[in-house]
Amino acid sequence: MATASTRFEADLYAAKLGAHGLLWEIRSRELVPTTHPIGWLEVLVPALEHDDAREVLAVDAPDESDGSHDGPHPSGPRRGPVLTPGLRVLRAALAAGLLLPSGLLIIEWLLGLLDVVR
Repeated sequence: MATASTRFEADLYAAKLGAHGLLWEIRSRELVPTTHPIGWLEVLVPALEHDDAREVLAVDAPDESDGSHDGPHPSGPRRGPVLTPGLRVLRAALAAGLLLPSGLLIIEWLLGLLDVVR
């Protein structure tokens, strides 16, 4: 039904669904099970209640035309994880840590190749 990047966001969706009498379940897709998950959570509802749940969650959903839409998509679930700011920083740091040494090795190899050509 909906994908959340934090437990708090998932709990908000679940509370809203529960307040309207709909059954829900939170499924964790955490990469590291901690109190501050790195990963995402899915809020699920029974297939028979999917349309009702979509209406409940779409009531307060922001307008998508301004590009600030960050809640459940009214036409269906979002695909894939929503990256938290901390996970984005971690991903950038890991990429830099892997790419920088690789780039230096390639430059060193090219410089060595140029010495051979002379």
